[in-house]
Amino acid sequence: MQFAAPRFFACLAALALAACDPITTGIGVGATIGTAAVQERGIGGTADDAGTKFRVSEAFFRASETIFLKTTVRVSDGRVLLLGGIADRELRDRAAVIAWAQAGVRDVINELQPVEESMGAYTRDAWIATQINAGLLLDEKVLAVNYYVDAVNGVVYLIGVAQ
Repeated sequence: MQFAAPRFFACLAALALAACDPITTGIGVGATIGTAAVQERGIGGTADDAGTKFRVSEAFFRASETIFLKTTVRVSDGRVLLLGGIADRELRDRAAVIAWAQAGVRDVINELQPVEESMGAYTRDAWIATQINAGLLLDEKVLAVNYYVDAVNGVVYLIGVAQ
């Protein structure tokens, strides 16, 4: 049996981020594994994507505080979606270059926008994404855990793997 380092470290990161209470940790890990098991990409694919997201986020952290703090990273099946508002064009382009350089990345979709987020815009975008997520959850023909839904500056982004 071959040792899958990215999967191991993704699972280890999930444990490290969980609460210190063993019961809460067990519930959190169980919920994460259960959710991963029902997704189209399975536990292995979900772990691979978690490892890719970790590597991209860590590279952002090391490269630029602005990129790290203002970029939402979504990964599905090796496709990296970069969302958020960064005013500086060079930083938006740099984020894409950094993401492409990470192991496990098959595609980078750079949707970073030249806007600074305000509380009103954030609230509106969160409301839009919540409504769409609720619609996906209520649709019995859609397995909502397969998708990430985000809204930035009134634009909706959906990434995932369809059944």
